[in-house]
Amino acid sequence: MLVPSRSLAELEALVGTSVVTAEDLTVEAGKVEEFARAIGDDNPVYREEAVAADRGYDAVPAPLTFTRTTLFPRYRPAGVDSYRGFDLGFDPEYSVHGEQAYEFERPLLVGDVLTGTTTLTDVFRRDGSRGGTMTFAVLETEYRDADGELVVTEEATIIETGGAIAEEVDG
Repeated sequence: MLVPSRSLAELEALVGTSVVTAEDLTVEAGKVEEFARAIGDDNPVYREEAVAADRGYDAVPAPLTFTRTTLFPRYRPAGVDSYRGFDLGFDPEYSVHGEQAYEFERPLLVGDVLTGTTTLTDVFRRDGSRGGTMTFAVLETEYRDADGELVVTEEATIIETGGAIAEEVDG
């Protein structure tokens, strides 16, 4: 069974810590169109200014999950090389993405340039149903525009499964 490399007390001491984890996320028309295509969304609002204007937008909006592109290395500040800027001590082989939620203050629009600041908001442990202890980390990232205005808050939960391995199937 996997033993977590950081104690719960060590992780709890990090709660409330914030790290700038994304810089200069420029919402570009081509990238918005590419992202929409990648997620299989053919809505013309993500491609055509006239459609966006007809639907009441000041510019072409980005799909709701567009901020996930900040996980690409090009947007990480120097020195931020782990997931969302925190060394949680989680073994990547036994870590899974548990949950994702977004709260928008306004739509994310072509022309926005965002900075993301991530805060570790909670950590806790639970016993897993297949054995092992699961460690949960809840991270909240606020994305602000060039004027410092909050645009969207993203909450993600990461789970280290404690080494529980699915049973092999013979066959």
